[in-house]
Amino acid sequence: MNDVALVAVRWALYVDLGLLFGLPLFALYAPGGGRMVQRHLPMVAMVAGLACLALLLSALGFALQAAAMTGLPLTQPDLSMVAELFNGTSMGTALKARLVALLVLLLSIPFYRRQSRPAFIASTLAGAVALATLAWSGHGAAGEGEAGWLQLGADLIHLLAAGAWVGALAAFLALVLPRLATDDLAAQDMDRVTLAEEALRGFSLVGTIIVALLILTGTVNGWFLVGPGNIASLGQSTYGLLLIAKLLLFAGMLGLAALNRYRLTPALAQAIEEEDAPRAQALLRASLVVEGGLAIVILGLVAWLGTLSPPMSM
Repeated sequence: MNDVALVAVRWALYVDLGLLFGLPLFALYAPGGGRMVQRHLPMVAMVAGLACLALLLSALGFALQAAAMTGLPLTQPDLSMVAELFNGTSMGTALKARLVALLVLLLSIPFYRRQSRPAFIASTLAGAVALATLAWSGHGAAGEGEAGWLQLGADLIHLLAAGAWVGALAAFLALVLPRLATDDLAAQDMDRVTLAEEALRGFSLVGTIIVALLILTGTVNGWFLVGPGNIASLGQSTYGLLLIAKLLLFAGMLGLAALNRYRLTPALAQAIEEEDAPRAQALLRASLVVEGGLAIVILGLVAWLGTLSPPMSM
């Protein structure tokens, strides 16, 4: 039961910390910057809520890991052992760094409205550190020497690229999710849809970089964790089956991203010019919902994979 709970908490942390990095980052590169984004998205509430949730999930995740390592029930912890894990292990160091990063992020939120760009830069950097701590307690930190640093670096970049994608998807969904009336559109509605279209169009370069980084770092991680000699036998282990499922879902996300970029976003732009945005927005909304759902499932698989032994460690 503890294993299931640990995977669930890791899953929630991947989603939560990915959003905490990706949403402030979106505010930096979106058209109009942070001030424009805040006109249409409740950034203060979203980021503050995610940060508080991350604090709770981090504490729960550490408690579950400590219980698994000590063999004691979650309700009857060995406090001396917990203190030793917190102060004397890489897992504890990662948790400390995450807690500090989350506190910095929370402190930056009150400045969103007055000093939006510096505040969002601080939030993005703090979110990056918080997200990166997941790599310090995963397979990426298991290597040694120069190869170990390469593996850890690839894992860190992989996490950050995934977080940037998840955050962008969440922002796009929040912009296009409200349904528009089919008759006269309010000015605020049109501003929001226009911002979504401009942000989606401008995301093409960012998205290309993200995909390239994910493929490159994923290949590096695969080399270290799976190894070329184990590719043919991937289907014979739980780890391999989950990895195959992850890759297939990632391919699905790429297909939907291409559809959004080359068909649905241009269609939305044309619909805005013709003042017929609701139908185009509905198609784009459906595609983004599916793409976001695939992303959440992939992060769940990543959380599960992190609890299993990869082929190269066997």
